[in-house]
Amino acid sequence: MADYIYDNNSGVIVPDTSLVETQVQDEFKAVFGADLNVDPRTPQGTLIVNETIARTTVLRNNAQIANQINPNLAGGIALDAILALTGTQRITAQFTTVAAILTGQPGAPVPALSQAQETINNEIFELISDVTLDLTGSAVGEFRAVNAGSIACAANTLTKVVSGVLGWETVNNPDAGTLGETTQSDVAARAERNVTLAAQGTSLAEAIISRLYLTEGVTRVLFRENISSNTEVIDGVTMTPHSIYAVVEGGTDLDVATSIALKKSGGCAYNNGLGDNISQLITQPFSSQVQDILFDRPLLVQILVQITVTPPASIQDPTSIVKQAILDYQDGLIPGMGKLNIGTPVSAFELGAAVVEENPAIVVRSVAISLTSPLNFSCNEIPIQIWERAFIVSSNITVIVT
Repeated sequence: MADYIYDNNSGVIVPDTSLVETQVQDEFKAVFGADLNVDPRTPQGTLIVNETIARTTVLRNNAQIANQINPNLAGGIALDAILALTGTQRITAQFTTVAAILTGQPGAPVPALSQAQETINNEIFELISDVTLDLTGSAVGEFRAVNAGSIACAANTLTKVVSGVLGWETVNNPDAGTLGETTQSDVAARAERNVTLAAQGTSLAEAIISRLYLTEGVTRVLFRENISSNTEVIDGVTMTPHSIYAVVEGGTDLDVATSIALKKSGGCAYNNGLGDNISQLITQPFSSQVQDILFDRPLLVQILVQITVTPPASIQDPTSIVKQAILDYQDGLIPGMGKLNIGTPVSAFELGAAVVEENPAIVVRSVAISLTSPLNFSCNEIPIQIWERAFIVSSNITVIVT
């Protein structure tokens, strides 16, 4: 049987089907003679084709099983089992929930699973539990989207009563709903496993970064350290001897400071002051010593984008699709691509690649980027300082369709 090939990045690779077919043909010729007609239209040719298919199927199954053992390549339930070994689990799909005011006849009961419709994307929401309208004909009920995932429900959009419930007349949500989540992809689950493993270390930059990413609400982290006994300027930051510098987006000041303190080395100093500087007092859990933990919040740098695309006729709203792809790239939602992290320069090429990655049928003609001031759309990359974070909003993206 043809040999497997192992690649450090791709794992076990199945031999090419043509190679397997040639091997089967050679085996038949060794038995029946070198002049055997192996044309697929002959009886022996048909047998060769069937044997090739059978062997290729076995080879593919074996390769898939072997790759499921590799934590960097596993997927599905095999990856779930590997995650369990590190005490983590895949994030399951969550439903968008929203509180709404129901009105109608006083005393009217509205049973659970009664439905209302959101009017922008026409998504259906169900009442989670029974409610009864009070003496004024009003009640507050919690609704949940029928479909799991990131389904938006903006304020004052859940306004259409779908279920025919006697006495229930209107519905409205004064506030936006709590956004749900899709099931965590294999790519994201593998990345989270790596972060969890790194967080189990201590006194390491990797461990501090990982601990910060595991802190509730934290979405972006940048970290630098000065391991020398001298004051050093590192990436524009003047750092005292044996000190660290962290820029963190998201999470509460107390949670972030606690995470830093738990993983930093003993006697390590802190730096801040270039971004939106934070000083947070915490009490060390073991020594009871009060420490002032310093770190920065990133300064946001707005970016303007002008992109020219040629979409196929089948795409009805290319402008919205292109904008969403750029925003997805910004937040790291495109598997295999990066994101606009703290200190990450903005690349026109990367933005164009993000659009193509999410929508291969769209042809990107050109991408131009600029700061809001001064305007300069002639550069291909905008540098970002390590205490800054590039920020793109939909209204700053101009899509030109040709």
